[in-house]
Amino acid sequence: MKAFALSLFALGISNTQAGEAEGLEALLKVLHENGTLNNAQYQTLTQALEKPAQLKPTEASAADDISAEETPLVETDGGLEVSTFDGESSFELGGRLMFDGALYQQDQVEMGSGTALRRARIEMEGTLFTDWGYKLGVDFAGGDADVKNAYIAYNGVWPWKFKLGQFKEPFSLNELTSSKHTTFIEPALPNEFAPERHLGIGVSTLGQHWTWAGGVFGEDFDGDADDEGDEAWGLSSRLTLSPIYEDRKALHFGAAFAYRVPDDERKVKFNARPESRITDVKFLDTGSIKKVDNTLLYGLEAAGVWGAFSLQSEYMQMQVQRLGDRQDYRFDGFYAYASWFLTGESRAYKFKKGRFGRVKPRHSYGAWELGLRYSQLDLNDADIEGGKAQQWSLGLNWYINKRLRVMANYIHVDNDEYADADGDVAGNDDPNLFLMRMQMDF
Repeated sequence: MKAFALSLFALGISNTQAGEAEGLEALLKVLHENGTLNNAQYQTLTQALEKPAQLKPTEASAADDISAEETPLVETDGGLEVSTFDGESSFELGGRLMFDGALYQQDQVEMGSGTALRRARIEMEGTLFTDWGYKLGVDFAGGDADVKNAYIAYNGVWPWKFKLGQFKEPFSLNELTSSKHTTFIEPALPNEFAPERHLGIGVSTLGQHWTWAGGVFGEDFDGDADDEGDEAWGLSSRLTLSPIYEDRKALHFGAAFAYRVPDDERKVKFNARPESRITDVKFLDTGSIKKVDNTLLYGLEAAGVWGAFSLQSEYMQMQVQRLGDRQDYRFDGFYAYASWFLTGESRAYKFKKGRFGRVKPRHSYGAWELGLRYSQLDLNDADIEGGKAQQWSLGLNWYINKRLRVMANYIHVDNDEYADADGDVAGNDDPNLFLMRMQMDF
């Protein structure tokens, strides 16, 4: 009788419309909490809500009688995904390729127009024994094997999730949104402050309209093993609130902090390129700040989606606390941008992760998106003259299909007199940048 009920539920999921998914998800949660569905069945049916075409009634009715090893489900939507029907085990192989080009209209400093392989990444993730997950991503774009995500996760205490390994610290909407799904080619200037991937222990959870994540982190995987001094460590935490998260409408707010103690050298440094990775010129540069006790970073986020139109903004403030009675410093930056899909699509907000996801074109000729961004970063304070820059970016994106995209950005840079690369170049340099990207993920 239970198998028959699962069969009927599977049939309902396979015919679910986008607007009905939220109600079915709530029903699944109730059935799981009262014991009607076990962990494996709950996970399988929840996954089926996101990819309903994978689940068939006949598979649901056979779930209690056939072992997971005998019923593999194979999907080749871009990459390769293999899983057992009961959700106990799964494996997904994918990756991304991003080819960039830049043409610089230089003002005073030679910046070096050219091309680059920005990302060439292979990624593997999956599930073992229902409650355990893993992810491994390695990037070869720099000519070496650069480990990105490499962690083990435990998902057996819903809605809590635990991670151990290397992954992004929970900070910044733009930083946590995958490079596959960002509106502009490179992050805005303030992302110089945002912590990236480090080895650590993380925990996350969520409620009906909120998410929270936090963790304790050390350095990244390739920290200098020859250095016998204490390595850097820190704490990070992020809270998001989403009063609205519908199919084509969303409202997002977030706040985060990151506390970090530097390694035994007690030095920090902040510098930033003009939102392009082809050039090595970093106009904004504080130089090395010594005798640092700790740094404390605050961030505020806001974003909204109304059909084809969206807004997004972040503010970050970095406080550098130094040992003894030495001068402390405070730097900050922010960005704000608007996005409009000329072809009617909408940015995909993922409430459970507090970030944006994949855009799926509605037309055979793809989707077209127009974006306008203003960003600012100020690295001047007291006797530190790291420079201040303002940048306007105009972006045009063509989503050929949901996994293939062409991007174009035009950027105007306005540097102040102190934006001199820590004395290596002249200040008040105001170049214009034209960037292109061709990307595919699978």
